[in-house]
Amino acid sequence: MKTKTTTTAPSLIVRKAVIASFTSSQWRTVRRHAAETKAENARHGLTDEARVDVKVCNDPALEEAARIITAARADHYRLTVPAADRGMRLLPGARQLEHADTLQAHGVKFQAAVAQFLARYETLRADAPARLNGLYIASHWPDLDRVRGSFALSCRYLPVPALGQWDEWIAESASNATEEIRTRIGEALRAAAEKLADPKAIFRDSLVGNLVDILNLADDLNIAGDPAVADLVAQAKALANVEPDQLREDKTLRATTAARAADLCSLFSL
Repeated sequence: MKTKTTTTAPSLIVRKAVIASFTSSQWRTVRRHAAETKAENARHGLTDEARVDVKVCNDPALEEAARIITAARADHYRLTVPAADRGMRLLPGARQLEHADTLQAHGVKFQAAVAQFLARYETLRADAPARLNGLYIASHWPDLDRVRGSFALSCRYLPVPALGQWDEWIAESASNATEEIRTRIGEALRAAAEKLADPKAIFRDSLVGNLVDILNLADDLNIAGDPAVADLVAQAKALANVEPDQLREDKTLRATTAARAADLCSLFSL
């Protein structure tokens, strides 16, 4: 079943969504060592094919900050769908408070990790010549204020542009949003169909949990009001209304669930 965005999709998006612009950055600790790179190329008779990179700092607070950025970005993508421009995401208005609270929670943890690292930075910089030995380069360790300014984790919310000269942008955004929600549901259904079809295959609770999660979000994420997506969600929800242990214990239920998931993938061309 092919997706067909309704003629009211642009006006729905203007009413139902906001643009969520996610920003993140941190101090770059993997740096190119020019002298070692030149020597390595010369050793192999090359010109610029080899690269020697040095991880100048491996403080655990930096690793924690990176982990938090990854988790925050994953939650941002989970609650949004893509717009026409790369990097922009459309956030359903009904999920804006959840999105803001989630990102704020990540932000608090991120700032705590950054503060821990910055408190140790001068000591780490002073110890770097001995620790890195011949790979130490002073310019890889800028002043504290410069390092502090390299960290960021935030999200800006903007209204979707009004109809008129933005018609084409909104129409393309509607198409992108619809295709992504179909893709996310399709991935969850295919995973369930493939894993459950093998009665001996071991699966995690997340196999069902991932499907439940996307279906719980789907009505809001279907910001273009696509009727085929709404139909898909309605039919798929029946599959998600089972507990993982039920599927493990009931072979018949497991087989019928796998077959139904595969049927939906075929019916909706997922």
